[in-house]
Amino acid sequence: MKKTLGIILLMATMLFTFMPSVYAKGPSSIRTGHYGLQEGYVANYHWNKHKLTNGEYVYCMDITRLAPENRTLTYLGELDAGYAYLLANGYSRKSFTGNSDYDYYITQGAIYWYIDRINGLSDSKSGQLSKSFKTTGKDSHNLRPHMKNLLNQALKVRNEGYVTPTGSLSVSTGKLSLSSDKTYFISSPITLSTKTGTLSSIKSLNVKLEGAPSGSKLVDKNGNTKTSFRSGDVFYVKVPKSSLSSLTASMSVVLTGTGVTQRAARYDTGNSKYQRLAKYYEESNSFSSKLNFSLSTTKTTISKIDITTKKELPGATMVVKDSNGKVVDQWVSGTTPHVIEGLPAGKYTLTETIAPDGYVRAETITFEVKDGQATTVTMKDDYTKLKISKKDITTEEELPGAHLVIKNADGKVIDEWVSTEEEHYIEKIKPGVYTLEETIAPDGYIRAETIEFEVKETGDVQTVTMLDDYTKVEISKQDVTTKKELAGAQLRILDEEGNTIKQWISTEEPMYLEKLKVGKYKLVEEVAPEGYVLAREALEFEVLETGDKQTVVMFNTPLTPTPDTAFHVSTMLYIAAALIGCAGIGMVYWNAKKRA
Repeated sequence: MKKTLGIILLMATMLFTFMPSVYAKGPSSIRTGHYGLQEGYVANYHWNKHKLTNGEYVYCMDITRLAPENRTLTYLGELDAGYAYLLANGYSRKSFTGNSDYDYYITQGAIYWYIDRINGLSDSKSGQLSKSFKTTGKDSHNLRPHMKNLLNQALKVRNEGYVTPTGSLSVSTGKLSLSSDKTYFISSPITLSTKTGTLSSIKSLNVKLEGAPSGSKLVDKNGNTKTSFRSGDVFYVKVPKSSLSSLTASMSVVLTGTGVTQRAARYDTGNSKYQRLAKYYEESNSFSSKLNFSLSTTKTTISKIDITTKKELPGATMVVKDSNGKVVDQWVSGTTPHVIEGLPAGKYTLTETIAPDGYVRAETITFEVKDGQATTVTMKDDYTKLKISKKDITTEEELPGAHLVIKNADGKVIDEWVSTEEEHYIEKIKPGVYTLEETIAPDGYIRAETIEFEVKETGDVQTVTMLDDYTKVEISKQDVTTKKELAGAQLRILDEEGNTIKQWISTEEPMYLEKLKVGKYKLVEEVAPEGYVLAREALEFEVLETGDKQTVVMFNTPLTPTPDTAFHVSTMLYIAAALIGCAGIGMVYWNAKKRA
């Protein structure tokens, strides 16, 4: 049986550090030379300018004591980091004005001021320095702002304290993986970190391999050999596969470095009448950090397949964890099985954290890796299955002709179709929240409200049902006065193109129409009921997109009787008889009058 190829990092032990060496420290004693008295540049304060016999400047710590001229002072101990900042950033290591007398005066004043502050004295109280010196006293050369800035920075560094410079190496996963071209093994990223403070710095860094197989080297992310290093660098161990003489190997990555810390020491003559002096010095130190590796070989092949086609399934996020729950590898599946070179012997779990779009995460699998054996693990993925049903709200039968759209949570169209007499079936839709929207309803139906639904992570068939209501129109033919239904009217409905949609003769009941297409129509009366005037103008109405009953009423006016103005013979006879009657009465009246 072919031996397993691979390499695993069984141990990556981080060893921090040896910092034993102090290469330079303040001397045990110092010797002062002659001092010079400085002018009272600020608030008329005068003090001495001290210099050691080696030419180095030092500073007083007791403003009221005598100057220790031409005297030997012994080391009393280390001063805090604030003093060190004042000396490291004052004269003669830095200049504020370009004038050495001003610069020394600024530095000495900042030290006295610092002593007042750390002793709890505010600027409104006098101590080593008077209130006037620290606030409004004469300052014709504008030296006080330099002192105050130096003081404030020193107080910040005092809180920080001394930080000894150190360096270390760290590796994230403790694993070497076979490269894609199968020619070498490469580690997880190794990070070089350093620690420094305001008063400390790194002077040198060196990283090298120890005990590695022949041809092994340190490389950057592009695979280029790396020989110089600095803080924050990320690099890798690269080991040629061909250099391994057995299934085991060991090596170390070793960091060595040096650093410097700026410090301050206090010196005293032993006589309380003389000034104590503050002196700057630098302390050097070394450090180291080491990673040890122990190697062995295995090969594990992991296959992610479709449950139906049995083909490799790309797009699944896979995670392998060891028995302690630590992630040892993770990847996204492709069209070929995933090979892990170098898993240590033991039990593992394979978990699918993200399934490919439209698929359902499989249950976690437990498997075992044994030294000297190839291990194959297969995980199958089921997929989502969705049925969309568009039904008549009354019959609950499938309703063809509806234009439907599915959108995801971002509003992106996932699928669209026109409904048929069968449910719409969709496979492999990504689990999540979606909306089902009806953009066009079948003729005579009302668009349903948009439905929000969730595709759950399951291989079971999930069903979403959308019901469509339809239009309901009542056509009423009424007497304009009594509002009663009129029978006998011949009516016709025309659409906007003039097509006849419906024609009928009215009865004593309104005409009820269902599933009339939404839009504008005309109701035309072609023959009026007997005894009524024909409604000559068409009645325009609109069928709205609603499931509520809509009523359209057309009124008819009754016919009114008309007087007969025609001339008839019978009329003449009536008139003649009346005239004869009137003449007879007149004659009777006339004869009677004559007799009288």
